[in-house]
Amino acid sequence: MKTGKGAIEHGRFHIPFRHYGDHSNVLLCVSGILQTMAVWRAVTRRFSPHFTVVVFDMPGVGRARIKSGSSHVTVQEQIEVVHALVQHFAPCGELTLAGSSWGTTIAAGYAAQYPAAVQHLVLSSFGMSPNAEMERVIEHAQVLYHARNYAAGADLIIDMLAQGVGMTYKRQIASQFENLSDANASAFHEHCLNILKLGHLQSVIDLSQIRARTLIVNGSEDRIIDVDDMWLAEKLIPDCECLLIDGVGHFLHFERPEILDDYEDFMVARAASSGASDADRCSTLETMSR
Repeated sequence: MKTGKGAIEHGRFHIPFRHYGDHSNVLLCVSGILQTMAVWRAVTRRFSPHFTVVVFDMPGVGRARIKSGSSHVTVQEQIEVVHALVQHFAPCGELTLAGSSWGTTIAAGYAAQYPAAVQHLVLSSFGMSPNAEMERVIEHAQVLYHARNYAAGADLIIDMLAQGVGMTYKRQIASQFENLSDANASAFHEHCLNILKLGHLQSVIDLSQIRARTLIVNGSEDRIIDVDDMWLAEKLIPDCECLLIDGVGHFLHFERPEILDDYEDFMVARAASSGASDADRCSTLETMSR
């Protein structure tokens, strides 16, 4: 498997990335809040035979850096980071965006702003607005942040969101919070405030503009996302299907690895007969880069 790593300098951000595979079709993965590119490890192994899989750290997360200005990174700035990566890799095949948790907001926002650029969209643990449980988690996280008790954030995440994952991933969460820098903690705090300020997703992102084939996958036991959100999104996105996984919480394929079979069916098997030509795709990317 061909692999590589690098970084782009985009405005006030330094964005590190890795890519796996050597294919004209690109799968670009957008992580949730405080999730580094490592969260996609199982996805890169599974899908690198079919795509050039691109993973990266958003500003304020992992090895990414905010070089100047506020630790607050707006939704539009995050969408522009995705756009910069799309232009950097400039796929001549098809582009699939896969978002997880908060990353679904950014992936959906990009697909709505650049509808011709995205052929397939996978949104995992997708919500339309913060529910009462999410607000409670964020409120508790703010208390820990102001007390500089970053390590206790791991207990909060595990207790509220990650009870169904294995011990290996729980240890990774604990290690991440124990080693959280002040800069990363500040960015995490700003992200949490951003969720509350955002309100209802449809008020800032017009989901009806998305033209990509879209799959939304949520867990029935996800405490911070209301099940009704995915059914509302299904009505708004023109070509959309939803999959509700019984007995699974927020961290979908970490709790049930076979969920990747559903992703593969959507992204590989059924996508094969529905894509635009390479010439059309290259033409779209050339237009976007001007």
